[in-house]
Amino acid sequence: MTGDRLARLEAQLAIADLVHGYARAVRREAYEDIPALFAPDGTFEVRSGAPDHAEFAVRQRFETPRALMAFLLEGKGRPHPVPLIHNLIVTVEGDTAQANAMMTARITGTDRAVTGEYHDSFVRHQGRWLFAARIYTMFAA
Repeated sequence: MTGDRLARLEAQLAIADLVHGYARAVRREAYEDIPALFAPDGTFEVRSGAPDHAEFAVRQRFETPRALMAFLLEGKGRPHPVPLIHNLIVTVEGDTAQANAMMTARITGTDRAVTGEYHDSFVRHQGRWLFAARIYTMFAA
C-alpha cells in the first residue's frame, strides 16, 4: 500500500514539473525544448469558449510536437504569453494520468493578457512522464 502511494506521489510531482517546465519553455522562448516534453504522437489544441461546456471553437490544432515547435519558432521574438499556472490537479492511473490547471498570462510588450484552462493527458513513456495531449481553452471575452 505504501509503495502505491509513493509511486502516485512521485508521478504527480513529475507531472507537475512537466507542466511547469512547459510554461518555463514558453516564457523563455525555448521552443526547441518543447518536443521533448511530449510523447512522439502528442497533440496540442487551442480552443475558445468555456472549458466545461460542449460549445467551443477549435482555434489551432497541432498533430505532432514538432508541428507545435515549428509554429512557435515562427513567432520567436514577437509578443508572447508569460504563463502562470494555478490550481494544478493531477490524477494518476497506472501509466496514464490526467491534469487540470488554470493559466493566466500577460502578453510581453502589450497590455493584453489571456486566461484559460488546460486539460492535459499524460503517458509514462520509457520511464518518463510526457504529454499525450494538451487542450488549452481560452475563456471567451
